[in-house]
Amino acid sequence: MKIQEAFLGCARRTPLLKRCVSPVRPDKRIVYLGGRYVDIDGEEATVGQKYCDNTVTTSKYTAWNFIFKNLYEQFLRIANFYFLVVAVLMFVVPNTPVSPVTSALPLAFVLVVTALKQAYEDYLRHKEDKVVNLREYEVIKDGRLTTIKSHNIQVGDIVKVNDNEQFPCDLVLLSSSDDQGQCTIQTANLDGETNLKTFICVPETRSLDTPGQLDNIQGYIDCQQPITDLYKFVGNIILLNRSTAPVTKALLAQNILLRGAKLKNTSYIYGCAIYTGPDTKLALNSVIKSGKRSCVEKKLNTYLLFFLGYMFIQCALSTILRHLNLSQDWKNPDGTRSQWYITFLFDYGNPQGDDTSLQQFIDFLYFYIIYNYVIPISLYVTIELQKFMGSLFFGFDVEMYDVTINECAKANTSDLNEELGQVDYLFCDKTGTLTENEMQFRQCSIDGKLYIEEGGMFVPNERVQMEMAAAKTARELQRTTSIGSAASNTQPAVSSAAAHDNVDGISTSPFFEVLSLCHTVQIELPSNGTAANSDHDNIEQVDPVERTDMDEVDGVHYKYNASSPDEKALVEACRMFGIVYHGSKDNQLRVTFHGKTRAYKLHEVLEFDSDRKCMSVIIENDEGEYQVLCKGAESAVLKRCVSGPVDITIEHVDYFASLGLRTLVIASKTIDVQEFHRLRDLIETAKQNLTNRDEALVEAFEQVEQGLNVIGATAVEDKLQVGVKETIEKLRMAGIKVWVLTGDKEETAVNISHSAGHFDGSMSLLGFTMQASAEDAHTNLLNLKKSVDGLELENKQVALVVDGASLAMIIEEHCNIFREICLRCAAVLCCRMTPIQKSKVVKLVKQSKGNPTTAAIGDGANDVSMIQEAHVGIGIMGKEGRQAARSSDYAFGKFRFLLKALLVHGHYYYIRLAVLVQYFFYKNVAFITANFYFIFFSAYSAMSIYDTLFLTFYNVTFTSLPIFLNGLFEKHVPEDVLLENPKLYSKIRKNHLMNVAFFSQWNLLGLWHSIVSSFGIFLMYVHHSEFGRNGLQTDIAVYGTAILFICTTVVQIKLMLVTYYWTWITLIGYAITLICNWAMVAIYSRWAPGFVTLTASTSMSGVLGVLFSSGEFWLVVLLLIIMAVLPDLVIRAYNDMTDPVYLSIAKSRAEATHSVSPCCVQEVSTPKHVSEGACWNGLQPTRVRPNDELEVELEMLHSDTINT
Repeated sequence: MKIQEAFLGCARRTPLLKRCVSPVRPDKRIVYLGGRYVDIDGEEATVGQKYCDNTVTTSKYTAWNFIFKNLYEQFLRIANFYFLVVAVLMFVVPNTPVSPVTSALPLAFVLVVTALKQAYEDYLRHKEDKVVNLREYEVIKDGRLTTIKSHNIQVGDIVKVNDNEQFPCDLVLLSSSDDQGQCTIQTANLDGETNLKTFICVPETRSLDTPGQLDNIQGYIDCQQPITDLYKFVGNIILLNRSTAPVTKALLAQNILLRGAKLKNTSYIYGCAIYTGPDTKLALNSVIKSGKRSCVEKKLNTYLLFFLGYMFIQCALSTILRHLNLSQDWKNPDGTRSQWYITFLFDYGNPQGDDTSLQQFIDFLYFYIIYNYVIPISLYVTIELQKFMGSLFFGFDVEMYDVTINECAKANTSDLNEELGQVDYLFCDKTGTLTENEMQFRQCSIDGKLYIEEGGMFVPNERVQMEMAAAKTARELQRTTSIGSAASNTQPAVSSAAAHDNVDGISTSPFFEVLSLCHTVQIELPSNGTAANSDHDNIEQVDPVERTDMDEVDGVHYKYNASSPDEKALVEACRMFGIVYHGSKDNQLRVTFHGKTRAYKLHEVLEFDSDRKCMSVIIENDEGEYQVLCKGAESAVLKRCVSGPVDITIEHVDYFASLGLRTLVIASKTIDVQEFHRLRDLIETAKQNLTNRDEALVEAFEQVEQGLNVIGATAVEDKLQVGVKETIEKLRMAGIKVWVLTGDKEETAVNISHSAGHFDGSMSLLGFTMQASAEDAHTNLLNLKKSVDGLELENKQVALVVDGASLAMIIEEHCNIFREICLRCAAVLCCRMTPIQKSKVVKLVKQSKGNPTTAAIGDGANDVSMIQEAHVGIGIMGKEGRQAARSSDYAFGKFRFLLKALLVHGHYYYIRLAVLVQYFFYKNVAFITANFYFIFFSAYSAMSIYDTLFLTFYNVTFTSLPIFLNGLFEKHVPEDVLLENPKLYSKIRKNHLMNVAFFSQWNLLGLWHSIVSSFGIFLMYVHHSEFGRNGLQTDIAVYGTAILFICTTVVQIKLMLVTYYWTWITLIGYAITLICNWAMVAIYSRWAPGFVTLTASTSMSGVLGVLFSSGEFWLVVLLLIIMAVLPDLVIRAYNDMTDPVYLSIAKSRAEATHSVSPCCVQEVSTPKHVSEGACWNGLQPTRVRPNDELEVELEMLHSDTINT
């Protein structure tokens, strides 16, 4: 029994056996504090280990399973499995035409190179795992702190973590060095956010801050099983006491400390381990799930199928011709061989040479063996290396370095490099992607009156109020035609004195009370009491109680940290107006209103979520009144309001939105004591619901946020990033359609689209918003289609605006009509979108006719689903954390860098890979087709014309290095030309260079080169069979070597003709290929055949001496090479003279030569924190120049030229 339990315990720790032996996991887990079980009677009993230990394992292999597991994974790739089958056939089938080494050795090379690469990567993971697992932590055992290794921590252990240490596992915070049980942590390893966050324990355990007290704690944690969501946790902590009833407290995400986060500015904390090892949220989120495949990879599979069919036809034809010839020309009437010296190597079990079905099948296999080399075995490993090395240049590009965040561009994957050059549709978030996500408070509406911020003061916006009153009067006149009636509704202009009175009066308005209290802002202050800075190690959290001069503090040194930039802007605006938030202690919030400090008790926080689109707090003021304070989107808050200036607030919100400002509506209500206790009990009950906590909380929040009184609205400005308009315009010129998907209000989003260049004046703007029902939505959708038809007949571009509510009505049943309309629009704006709706829109376009390539770019966690749904996901390293950047395929700091990423890097990546793939198949067609020609002159004998050495190393060494370097450094068009001519991007989309025309051109040229090299040498042999001064007779070894020499030379010249950018590394690559390979052949032909037998069919002894000593050979080689590459020269000349790409290059260079002098270009010094290697793009150091400065100088130069 013990052996069985030991086996099961070991199996559960083994990933391959875990699924087979692990019992079905329950819906929740019970974690006993300290690992001690306490029953109903209060008696303790130690419980054995039920959960995984805390061993962190990010590696894939072990020393025992590496060989088998790695080979298994490699042979899952169809290409490797195919070559394995070929190698096995060559070993199994007797008397094969060529040595099995020709297939086994290259396959082994590919497998070894890939295995070494993966072994090194896994070795690095093992080193990192070892550092983490051997890190020491203190755990409470028997009332004392005991130091153990991290991997020995068990679920239920109470762990002590000190300042600046990472949490070893997911912990429930029990207590801390802070009297209030609070601690600050940094979650940069989890979500990329560098600002500190405050976490808190339940009040019942915060006083337990010694090992002895915590060792005596009795209770357990009832929580959900681990999930990937970093921001969600459902659980309860139940504390048992023999003298009193059990105490149950709800645990939320703010009570959980996750592995990977770091404790900051807190001396120590104690926490109970609930999730360990692979069950931690960090481990669950570390599983990379990427099923994306590039268009080139998909086309490559098509090419493989084509060449498999091509080989099958060749083999069938050769087999038929062989057996027809065998029956007619090489046998006597009695069935014996007519030529005794002809030995058919393929008479397996058939010494008389009878034409049987088995013999025909074996002959088919022989021909298959000598023709299979048309599929390049080293193609995949070359592509992997080329993509990996090429992706490094993405990060090396100093022009995509963001100095404000000290970050270079990052390629999180190299599998999709070429997809950057194939984008048809770009889906873009607005806030933080098109805008800076730096909010500035600009205007507000308080009690139906408009105010604008000027010089740190709130001034009544009289002009706008008068204009809005006049507009309202005009509307009333149209409805009633009664001047008197309309005049009675007109608001008078505000005089200066009245304005002064209004400014003095708003300071006592509950508007600022809501702004200063309804948030989750945290305060940081430099430890030396001076100005705040960004170094968290020198910052401490403010303790308002310990400050004796709190009433006099103006908060000028406070640094406010918030999860939302809007919240931070609003609290800073209050401080500017003299209303200072000082933080909280003991759930006491302190706010100074123009020198007078008031205290509020915080009872509940109803945090913001994307479904409710608002947040609320329940507070108790210093007069004992209970209030619900709420702020959020107008679509969510106004429908919950039953009093206040609702209509006027709606008008003001629309006005703010028309200016492109972000809006929030402010509301509140006062409740009595009975209502407060009812609502609080309702929320507490919902929190303790482990099965449907989310639904229960939504219902409770809905009751809390009803019957509100609207107070006003805020308007904050989020400026556009630099270069957004130019970027979108150039993307449109490149043929990329840009869709903006945002959660903002329609008016705000439309205004931003206009200012960003997403909408331009030539577009006809249509809307599909505010649909009342699904039936109305369908009817209006059909009417919208008719409108689009009419505008297209007038040759007008269409811009469409859609809101999330209307989209939800038609996305399922009428998606085809909606998709058809959207695809015909030049620009689409989707506002009020939820994260899941964003991903659905991307999927809708992905599944459209033509399979367009999509890209999505965003900066926040709400953009992750959209980024992962698109073919290419791009993350902005923004101010809303790094969830988007971590989940994306590529990431950088600013939206304008997208232009370089797509038009330059994407262009180069695609061109390089497309040429590499086409070239690999071309050179093999040029090489191996000679074997097919040779069967007509060798009695269809399936004999290879090439020596084993050539078949083995042709793809590995003879032709691989130059094309690999070309795939890294080729720049067929200069960068500046690509950026100045975005239309060049459209010429490579739709996988243009991998279409049938280019594929046929490459391979027809390969056939031509094989014909010239094979038959040219053959004709020379027919008329002149002696070579050299000694008159030696030529044989098949000399013949094959001569063909190989011409073939390798021609394919290298072909590569030179498609190369437009030469570097010294490229030239060295050609030199190494020429010298080293033929030196290897010379050594092999001189010494190897004497003591190494790789093949029994030919002898290479002295072959190079025979060939290279012949003057006739060199003359024929020169003539044949010229004849072979003549079509390539014609094609290159024709392209250079007619292709608009190269004509534009010549024109741009000519204009640059005549209009720009060298003094216009200056070199900007590279930032010190960027390594010198990072400044190299390809092989040329990048000259960095701010766009705005360069444009100014060019403008000045242009004006000077005109004046002259």
